[in-house]
Amino acid sequence: MTLHMNKPLSPFMHHPSAITFAQPNAWVAEHMRADFHLTDFPPGARVLDIGCGCGKNLGTLVQKGIHATGIDPDPTAVEYCRHLGLAADEGRAEALPADDESLDGCLLDQVIQFTDVPAAVREVHRVLKPSGTALIATAGAGYALYTAIERSGLGRLFGLRMLANALVFRLFARRLPGWLGDTLALSANHLASLVRTSGLEIETMAEGRRFGAMSTFVYVKARKAARLENNAVAMLVAPSIDQPTTCAE
Repeated sequence: MTLHMNKPLSPFMHHPSAITFAQPNAWVAEHMRADFHLTDFPPGARVLDIGCGCGKNLGTLVQKGIHATGIDPDPTAVEYCRHLGLAADEGRAEALPADDESLDGCLLDQVIQFTDVPAAVREVHRVLKPSGTALIATAGAGYALYTAIERSGLGRLFGLRMLANALVFRLFARRLPGWLGDTLALSANHLASLVRTSGLEIETMAEGRRFGAMSTFVYVKARKAARLENNAVAMLVAPSIDQPTTCAE
């Protein structure tokens, strides 16, 4: 497969967060973690890049010998990835186009905050094989605060929406209506709780540098529990024969 990763960014990259994370500025870059590798899957693994955007991670996965496909709700993003020679389809995190237990890994890089989070992590759990891995990175309240303070216009409104929805979502498990509720900031503890509720097990959790005493970025590596073999299940449920028994006479 020939990749053309030197092509300019797609015209779909108009969203404040899309621009920020595809081409991070100095502040964002220094607050992100360089030691959390979002494409850390073994060669030959079947991986779905959820919210693949301009194909930055998707291209890296393919170059590492990983069987990677991307999905994105934006048809222009999908078209651009295909133009790069990458496999991509339209799709949403809440209804992944994959069979049950068919994937070795899922990647959500700065995407989960734009989804129905509980539904998205349930879908990730559904499509992962036993022992499959999910790698998640999301923006926290520190990033939202920085954006609200340091940016102007739509960028500032974006940060304020993140903060407002973080509060509403935490208190009422819902967001503001319409476009006002299209994004939110997630804390490490809240994201961990949602991931565990889906049935995934947290393997690693990390945070970027803080701003205003709040996490700027949150990183999670989660794994679907391995399926127990039949003999292991039998050992768990069978009565012990090592314990002495007494019989009433």
